[in-house]
Amino acid sequence: MSLNASRRHELGMNSVYFLVPGLRVPSHAWDEATRGADFSTLATLFEGADPVLEQTLVQTPVLAGATHLLWLWEVLSKTRSMPETAAFEWEADGGPAMGTETWRLWSAHLQMTPSGLLTESPRKELSAAERDQLHDDILAVARRHGFQLQQWADRWYLTRKDDWSIHVRPWCAQNHRVYSEHCVEGENTERFHALIDDFRAILEAHPVNKTRLSLGEDTVDAFWPDGGSRRHLLKTSTLRAVMSDHSYVWGWAQNAGLLNFRTVAVADHWPEAPEGDLVVELDDLYESYRTSQWDSWRKKLPALFTRMTALAHEAKKRRCSRLVLIATGEMDSHTVVAQTETGAKGFLSKFKKKKPLDLKPLLQENGSGVNS
Repeated sequence: MSLNASRRHELGMNSVYFLVPGLRVPSHAWDEATRGADFSTLATLFEGADPVLEQTLVQTPVLAGATHLLWLWEVLSKTRSMPETAAFEWEADGGPAMGTETWRLWSAHLQMTPSGLLTESPRKELSAAERDQLHDDILAVARRHGFQLQQWADRWYLTRKDDWSIHVRPWCAQNHRVYSEHCVEGENTERFHALIDDFRAILEAHPVNKTRLSLGEDTVDAFWPDGGSRRHLLKTSTLRAVMSDHSYVWGWAQNAGLLNFRTVAVADHWPEAPEGDLVVELDDLYESYRTSQWDSWRKKLPALFTRMTALAHEAKKRRCSRLVLIATGEMDSHTVVAQTETGAKGFLSKFKKKKPLDLKPLLQENGSGVNS
């Protein structure tokens, strides 16, 4: 089924969509991850679901690991393109209007491994004092590459007048991954690597890192720019409410016509909104999935499924007739749809024997999964 056709299948009126990145498990880790795991709540919630719909959403290595980001972007923007995060995040967080292309600058800790140079978020993010120490040096590097350095709250951004014609892997997918040629694509990818190298040269012997080393803290060895974009209005959405813990998702939804009090952080209750489609991104498992910490992953399942059940119950009161679960993996998504028992159809369905949810086709990745 084509992506557009599947969107028409998924995005009907009065449905609630649970997007769960990291719910899929690589085949080699299946036994370890699921041994002793309690899926009973999920099985009850999606009892009688339709067969699993499989889609390969990621068509380029640069987006490997960011399947959930691509799904959300395509649903909210109604376009098939590289997800645009930085400018929408800046705006949703209250940053002043800018007419430039914007990139989010993420701190990266580097570690040499047998597989190559591993990039990860430092366990402790830069403090305000450390940013002050680094500011002039990082600004000089940014300007040398045609950027300006911007700061809003505790985040750094890069801006430029002319668009940087490359695509960079989103940090959520690059985090915990080896640095490689697949992390960037475009006409002048060497400009990306040169920027990263210049950041590394500045940081290698910087007093900020000398202090961190003396305290036994992770060093900040590079910065990773991603989400290059300019804020613009999106096509009007038919969604009624969107919950996510990422402000760029709020920015997408608000620029697609949703009021800001209907685009909120994840909670156990939906925001006040008219009847219609509801979407929630639940990324509780994503970090454990990315790091293959399956014991942690397994322990987080009960709370995740309990929250899904509560939100499904509330959505049913708003006449959401379908529950849709989108479980994403490295390159693809697996979707199941279940009908809720509402109205006459729901009454009659009580007398029918429902099929149990087939977990393995839904949750197992056929390939090696993470970091493949």
